[in-house]
Parts: sequence; C-alpha cells; structure tokens
Amino acid sequence: MTSRRANKDSSMAIAIVVAIVLIASALLILRPNPEEVVAVSQDHVLRVEGVTRSSSLVLIERLDGVETSIPNLVSPVYEVSLTDSGTLQESVFTFSFPALSSDLLIQDVAVYQFSRETLSWEVVPTFFDLDTQTLTSAVEFSGSVLVGLGTRVL
Repeated sequence: MTSRRANKDSSMAIAIVVAIVLIASALLILRPNPEEVVAVSQDHVLRVEGVTRSSSLVLIERLDGVETSIPNLVSPVYEVSLTDSGTLQESVFTFSFPALSSDLLIQDVAVYQFSRETLSWEVVPTFFDLDTQTLTSAVEFSGSVLVGLGTRVL
C-alpha cells in the first residue's frame, strides 16, 4: 500500500513539474521581444533612442513659448511620449548643439528634465562631445517626459 502511495505521489509531482514547465514556456513565448526605437524631432535638434517591449512609437513634439524655470533656456522644450503605455528603457537623448545658435560653450550646457514628483526642472547627467557637438543624456521614462537644454548650475 505504501508503494502505491509513493507511486501516486511521484506521478503527482511529475505532473506538477510538467505543468510548471509548460506554463513557463508559454509565458516566454508570448512575452513581447524587446524592440529598438529611434525618433528625431522635426527640427533635427533632438534624437531619442531606446528599447521598449510594447509596440510603441516614440513621438517628439516641440513646445515653443513654454515658461520654464530652466536657467538660461538654450533650446525649445520637447515633449517625448510613447504611443502605448510602455516604458522606454536604455534610452538616450541626444541634442545637436550646432542647430541651436547659442553664444554658450557646449560644456556650459546641460539637459533638464521636468520631474512630475517635485514639479520642477532637474538637471540630468549630461555628456558632451566636442567633435560631434552633441549633448547626450540617459533618461528612462514611461508615458511622456519634458526635456530641454539650459546652462549648468555650479
């Protein structure tokens, strides 16, 4: 009687393991593949690259005349948004500095992002390239984000 019980328990354990493997395999197969997306603003000042798991498109809208607290605003403010409710991961925002006729040096400029938590503009770590005259920042977001260029505050 104990051997029948052991066989029954063993069969039940095998059935549970097989069910778990089948469910995990189905989840991996149905999970969307990461997709790299690239978008460029109409004025060619801002380029956004990143990876999303939803089939989202990145939209960039230039917002002229926006009042901001960005110190010495150098660029227009851009709203970057996803068409679906996904998240843009490993995203890189690249601003073309020569397109902005400014009297400032590129190393004096930083990328600013509007924080919905503090309702203020915050500096994002910004890297500049003197050869290509571009400013680059990593900004992860979901939904939409407002970005712009301003002077670095020391």
